[in-house]
Amino acid sequence: MTKKNDNKSVFKRLLPYFGPHLVKLGISMLTMIVVTAVHLIRPMILRNIIDTAIPQKDIGMALKLAGFFILCLLFGALALYIRVKIMARIGAEVVAEIKRKLFSHILGQGMRFFDQNQSGKLITRTESDSNQIKSLFTQSSAQLFASAMLVLGTVIVLFYEDLKVGTFAIISMLVVSLLLFFYLSYIRTMYTKVREKGSQLTGYLTEYIQGVPLIKVHGREADIMANMNKYGQEKATLECKAAFIEYSLFSTSFRFCTEIGSIMVLFAYCSSRVFDGTMTVGTLVMFIELLRQFFRPLESLVEVLAQMQTALAAGVRVFDILDTEPAVKDIGEPSAELRLEKSIEFEDVSFAYDTEIVLKNASFSIPRGQQLAIVGASGSGKTTCINLLLRFYDPTSGRITVDGRDISSIKLLDWRRKIALVLQEIYLFPGTIMENLKAFHTDVADETVIKAAQELGAHDFILKQPQGYQTVLAERGANLSYGERQLLSYTRAMVKNPDLLILDEATSSVDVITERELQTSMEKLMSGRTGIVIAHRLSTIRKADRILVFEKGLLIQSGNHETLLQQQGIYRELVEIQTGSDILGEFSEIEENDEEKGAVA
Repeated sequence: MTKKNDNKSVFKRLLPYFGPHLVKLGISMLTMIVVTAVHLIRPMILRNIIDTAIPQKDIGMALKLAGFFILCLLFGALALYIRVKIMARIGAEVVAEIKRKLFSHILGQGMRFFDQNQSGKLITRTESDSNQIKSLFTQSSAQLFASAMLVLGTVIVLFYEDLKVGTFAIISMLVVSLLLFFYLSYIRTMYTKVREKGSQLTGYLTEYIQGVPLIKVHGREADIMANMNKYGQEKATLECKAAFIEYSLFSTSFRFCTEIGSIMVLFAYCSSRVFDGTMTVGTLVMFIELLRQFFRPLESLVEVLAQMQTALAAGVRVFDILDTEPAVKDIGEPSAELRLEKSIEFEDVSFAYDTEIVLKNASFSIPRGQQLAIVGASGSGKTTCINLLLRFYDPTSGRITVDGRDISSIKLLDWRRKIALVLQEIYLFPGTIMENLKAFHTDVADETVIKAAQELGAHDFILKQPQGYQTVLAERGANLSYGERQLLSYTRAMVKNPDLLILDEATSSVDVITERELQTSMEKLMSGRTGIVIAHRLSTIRKADRILVFEKGLLIQSGNHETLLQQQGIYRELVEIQTGSDILGEFSEIEENDEEKGAVA
């Protein structure tokens, strides 16, 4: 469940992030006051030069006033520099904190969350949208307050100098505010659509970049590019439309209707007073300068408020993710000394993805130290059992226990610390071989890693790499063969020294010779441990203490290899399909002959 966020709620939720930076914000506010004061003082200095120094032909006074004018410029520039630097630092630190929270929250989600959200979308939320929020803490918020202060200060000075001119400024500001209201309500929708199209494009690129080899094999580059161009063109069209409305249409008309038009009206009003002697030339120049300064911050408010609308829209998407409650609740008690002493039990466990039931009332046990194999066709429920055991999902009904204790009552970190997982699709982290084998646990000694690699047969090929254990792996380990990558994943599991080892289709993608080599390493890895093996190749599971056979979410057979061969059922059919034989008890012999033929070939 997620609660609905809007711009107002997002802004309120962002305010606490300012808490640790109150001192810096105070300094920044002081610099804004200084900059505002400088802007208001400069026209007054010009008036004194024109009305006093020049008529009196007092060069000394003129030079002093000119020097004071320059000093104000320098002082204002220094204050502006300090403000920009402070706000940039605050923005960077706040956005870094938001990214940390967002990424941590994403990592804490169950697998259902990732089933429902594209990786590209999550990348956009974490990186692009978080960075977009940064403008709220840097130029946008600072410029908003600075502009508001300058407008207010200008109005006060105009009212103090001339009531009619001040009233004229207020009327002009009300007209501008009305224009801004209609403009922002429209441009907000435009930029929201632009961000959504950008998210779609990022998601599209992320998904298809991962499938480049398959795209090339099928020759679909042109089609993929056509789709990408379609998304890109849709985004570009919206961006161009928004930019035209924002900069070409609105900004031009805004400047003409406000600054130029208002100055012309002011000049027409004040010039007659200059001619009849009731207003000095210097005062007219001061009014014109103040009015120009009055509309410049109002004009910048248009752009700032548009940026803030975009940033707040990004904030809505970020907080929508942060408000997504994990489907798997980590509310268990810490169990740092947790050990598998007796058994793992599935007690009448069922599970459904949305409305599709994929596991129905499964009950079985895994005694400590035994090897359990799970077989069945794709979609039969065997991988679901593993996902539930790892608590990637929680059962729809029933429960899973370890030594009689429901695994949902154990902290996820403590439970998963006792489990090692080896998948068919091997994932190697960016970094060196040593870092991968440690899984970035810096407390693991290098000697422990080397010993595990030697035991599983990975040590020799690692030493042949350019920098041995310090060799930096290419993306997803592309500079290694599949068998070498699998050996590294076995070694990584061995280094973890788990109580429970899970192998999910760990050798289904290799040839017979490589499988035989990996089989030896796998047996060493599983020796003395509780193990679960999922495999399509029955050769990898025939030595299991117990084999479970699933079909359409139901556990339909259970027993060891010899027992299941004696039964009429799916397991026997699978054996006969893979061996090409219907003779019971000859599976092992036939398989060995097949391997020898493969070796000769």
